[in-house]
Amino acid sequence: MDFGFIINILPTLLKTLPLTLFVFVLALVGSLLLAVIVASLQLKEIPIVDPLLRIYSSFMRSTPGIIHLFVAYYGIPFILRPFHISLGTNSQVTAAIIALVAYNGAFMAEIIRPAYLAVGQDQKEAALSLGMTAWQRNWRIIFPQIIPIALPSLTTAVIDLLKDTSLLFLIGLVDLMGQAEIIIANNYGLYQVEVYFAIALIYWAMSSLLILISKLLENRYAMIWRRED
Repeated sequence: MDFGFIINILPTLLKTLPLTLFVFVLALVGSLLLAVIVASLQLKEIPIVDPLLRIYSSFMRSTPGIIHLFVAYYGIPFILRPFHISLGTNSQVTAAIIALVAYNGAFMAEIIRPAYLAVGQDQKEAALSLGMTAWQRNWRIIFPQIIPIALPSLTTAVIDLLKDTSLLFLIGLVDLMGQAEIIIANNYGLYQVEVYFAIALIYWAMSSLLILISKLLENRYAMIWRRED
């Protein structure tokens, strides 16, 4: 393996990192919002809505993410065409975010829902007896307890979302993997191992940072609980 070549291409690869992070951050925010909405609706067990959400969750979690990426990129413009609506000039980015949110939101909802159920019913009833609204109850009582319960599993889901961004080059985005393919093509198919190893190092570094942040948050919450006890 030519480590000198790896060092030389790292600056070129890192130039495309902002696009990867941009899609990742927006998809993460969207996935968390969707997960909270889906989990909340599932907990209400609304007769018509609940079966539909179960089908959505089962379908998304049982199918490859790459399929949803292609469906979003090719299918959404086709559906919107009769209405003269487009995804805009950055249609690839928009389609990528939609696909990642729809796909990963289903996984995160299945993490948030049991975490919500793990919070003691007596605390929810106490909040109701104090006259708290649903928003106040969730924001002040339930969510602060959900976070430490769900954090380890959510961290894994967030890392999975980060790794899913490696598929974006398949719809023409020049992100980390897209730039890697360009470098390989410019070198006539040589140095494939070196290029992919460099990409692996970058994703490893980003995933390690996410794990570190998660550990810091876990330790912080552990200190808070010890203080309260």
